[in-house]
Amino acid sequence: MVINKFVRKVQKLCHRCTFYELPFSAQSILGASLQSLTSRTPLIVVACLMPAIMMNSSSVFGGTLDEVLERGYVKCAIGNRPVGDTRIGESGYEGFFPEFCRIIALALFNDRNAVLMSPMLIRHGLQSISERDVDVYVSNVTWTFSRDMELGLTPAAVLYYDGQGFLSHLGTVPGAITDLKTATVCVSRATTTIVNLKDYIKINNLEWEVLEFESSEGRNDAFFSRRCDLLTSDRLVLATTRSTAVENPDNYVLHDEVISSEPLVAYVNVDDMVWGNVVRWTIFATIFAEEKGISRENYTEFLDSPDPSIRRLLGVDPMTGSANVGLDPQWARNIIAGSGNYGEIFDRYLGRHSEMNISRGANRSWKGGGLLFSPPLR
Repeated sequence: MVINKFVRKVQKLCHRCTFYELPFSAQSILGASLQSLTSRTPLIVVACLMPAIMMNSSSVFGGTLDEVLERGYVKCAIGNRPVGDTRIGESGYEGFFPEFCRIIALALFNDRNAVLMSPMLIRHGLQSISERDVDVYVSNVTWTFSRDMELGLTPAAVLYYDGQGFLSHLGTVPGAITDLKTATVCVSRATTTIVNLKDYIKINNLEWEVLEFESSEGRNDAFFSRRCDLLTSDRLVLATTRSTAVENPDNYVLHDEVISSEPLVAYVNVDDMVWGNVVRWTIFATIFAEEKGISRENYTEFLDSPDPSIRRLLGVDPMTGSANVGLDPQWARNIIAGSGNYGEIFDRYLGRHSEMNISRGANRSWKGGGLLFSPPLR
């Protein structure tokens, strides 16, 4: 019974294997710890386990990281809409999310321009990661169970803690959002936003009409032409839309009500965790630098620091693991010198130094009462 369950599990995990029914000595092949296996256990176990072992080995000694290093630049999918002050500058796309494409390039090549950015709809961006057409997808895309399990993705790290909210025309909503029993709402199709909206309508017994749009442009045009009473999306999207898409932002109200938690992440393919770790730690390096008070302007002042973690961050002392994957000893210093810490990136594109002037909120360092923290760099 145990043998049959084990074999069926292997067959399920390794559906592309060729199956054989040849006898072998389980003890000699799999070791004494599997003495309960009979001598007639099918060779299917070895035939299927060996490709899995080889796949894991290839992810350590090759994969996306080697492809990127050989290619000489990072292929990064970004959103197709101006979220987070995204714009086209002198060196290409600039903004909060594109900046995290550039920090990966800084870590690998010490060149913030060694990146090819491709604007995509969310569903196309997710598909491009699933099919390995790009190396990383960095946008206002939410980390969800289904995207991890069904699409074969994994989040490298959370870039921004957000929540879904509502934008209305001034005077449309006299009180709370739920006081508006009948309304028309504009929303993007094929996103977590529409699922959250329908749940919210059902829970609060609202008679709202939902208008779905394929593109954010179509959705926004419908709202501004008053086909909809409300526009719903992540609050970062709504704040961007309110500050950049209209002549008079005061004619529109960004409501305080938040109906979901939306951790926005950098997505990579789940099958290559070495690459995922590289992307993850480039992001953590910006967060850790802010924790230590290290910025683009002052990082040289910390080169003589006695703090071992700072010395490792700046490449003064070796950071164990960097050499294993071929990272330059100063990869994190290059990120800080070329882009800055997380707080600098936030302020430059979203916060006090931007037109949006968004409060850090949950996106403060844990030292300031926020949710951002970096695991130890050691």
